[in-house]
Amino acid sequence: MIIYAGIDGTSAENDNDYGNTFKESFVRRLAYQYQSTYWSKPPYYHRGPYTWGVDTRWYAEDAYNYVVKHWKEGNAKAVFLGGYSRGAAAMIEVAWWLKYYQQIPVECMILFDPVDRSASLGWGNFANTKIADSVKYVIQPTRNVWSTHSRITFGKCGTTMQDAGKTVRWTSEFHATHGGVGGTPWGTATNPYTNEPRDTIWEYGEPQPTLLTPADDRNGAIAVESYAFPLFKMVYNKCFERLQKEEPVEKPIEKKPDFQVNPQIGGSLPPTGGGKGGQRIHIVKSGDWLSKIAQQYYGDMNKWKFLYYDVPGNKEEIGPDPNLIKPGQKIIVPYI
Repeated sequence: MIIYAGIDGTSAENDNDYGNTFKESFVRRLAYQYQSTYWSKPPYYHRGPYTWGVDTRWYAEDAYNYVVKHWKEGNAKAVFLGGYSRGAAAMIEVAWWLKYYQQIPVECMILFDPVDRSASLGWGNFANTKIADSVKYVIQPTRNVWSTHSRITFGKCGTTMQDAGKTVRWTSEFHATHGGVGGTPWGTATNPYTNEPRDTIWEYGEPQPTLLTPADDRNGAIAVESYAFPLFKMVYNKCFERLQKEEPVEKPIEKKPDFQVNPQIGGSLPPTGGGKGGQRIHIVKSGDWLSKIAQQYYGDMNKWKFLYYDVPGNKEEIGPDPNLIKPGQKIIVPYI
């Protein structure tokens, strides 16, 4: 009846080290601590992106496909999304894709200090995507950058909404590091460049230390949990009670791609060959990416791999990085 998908934040490259660091993260706890009593299907949970973030969109696509599959099979009538850091930015995009391509609403997004530092993700500008008006509730604890000096180079995203009248949004700043807000407070404080002990935490890659001790960060994480989890439980209970009273909902009408568009930037040139075995040429426009093109023509975002690796000529046209396509490039889109 109610399903959950969560993507965590960036940390250790090694999966074992990552698992140890994030075993008590808030996004992971929402998935597994409540698995048997809250979620009608096994939740989707994925570790956060690696350092450079080029895999952010891939994880977002996986979460999107998980939701769509269960919704279409009738296993879900409400969707909860959770994310931390880049994982939270990914979930903001997932909510847009669910709205635009499937007309699937999101009951609640729990976003722990979202930041968008990935060039592989974004609805249009790759930065600060608005929260879609198809999201009913948003719970969004963030770090207080100026009182903590935590991750001053990261910025924040998810700061605007498409329609504030349609979305209830709870947000508050906390005296915790970026890690503390995600449920992974720092245990020790060292100089990341010399490994010498310090009183206050210094996050790797930052030009200056934070103003927080490890004890401060643990207390901040406790405050975040005390804020976010009761709100989550309240929203969940309201959702569950509503669904118990409602009749079974109809499946949403899937948006069908329109292939008959003008031969201009962002459109499709007239097909050659016609039908199976023929092909179309998609001219890339600003804001396009391969998975978006695959969704438009095939109704399946994962077909980007087919377009890039299996269609002769496309890899040569695009170049070595499938995440970087440029306006004016011509992508061959076969009928299949």
